[in-house]
Amino acid sequence: MTNKIKHGLLAVAAAVSSGAALADTDPGVAAITALSSTAQTYITAAFGVAVLVAGGFWGIRMMKKAFSKAG
Repeated sequence: MTNKIKHGLLAVAAAVSSGAALADTDPGVAAITALSSTAQTYITAAFGVAVLVAGGFWGIRMMKKAFSKAG
């Protein structure tokens, strides 16, 4: 390997190891990790609302078709 590649690999290894050490002590990372379950709940609820709204519009469209054929 060339010296540039070796230097790059060493730099990446150093960044990864320091990033892992920082993640263990950083309160911001701990706060984000704690919020992940809350975020998952909100995402699930938003998806449920989107499905409900889409179903409502589909139902309205089907009723319009049915009433237009009946009249």
